[in-house]
Amino acid sequence: MSNFESARYANEADINTFKKLFQESRKEASTYKASDIWLANEALRGPPEVIFQDFLSSDCKTLLIGEFDGYPVGFMLIQLFPLDNNLLARVEEVYVDSEARKVGVGEHMMDEAIKWAKDQGASQILGRTFPGDRHTKNFFERFKVTARLIEVSKRLD
Repeated sequence: MSNFESARYANEADINTFKKLFQESRKEASTYKASDIWLANEALRGPPEVIFQDFLSSDCKTLLIGEFDGYPVGFMLIQLFPLDNNLLARVEEVYVDSEARKVGVGEHMMDEAIKWAKDQGASQILGRTFPGDRHTKNFFERFKVTARLIEVSKRLD
């Protein structure tokens, strides 16, 4: 990876950038199989501004901004949660603009997410992707983040 790609923690000045990228990510997400279920039951709720403030102000959440040559092109939302006697981190959402994929921005964000999670005492990091979203599946697998739960469904018509 070159010095053109980077990841940093979001700050208040990133609100408009996040809003734009978040809206792009939801538009893309809506094209994947099962997005209707995810949006109804699993996706973060509320307008981007509310989600942004929630992740900026919480001790158990963080928001990373991915940049290419100093220009914001992606984000990652990470949240801690307890499971049994462990603390885990989950990548709630990750998005990199399609024009900036495959240059290392996502990898920088994931490296920083793993560092943050370890610094918080998390023992694992989890992520989710849609069926058919090979880019995100392959992205997670490069970091040895592999499937633990697969949800299946059948139409009853």
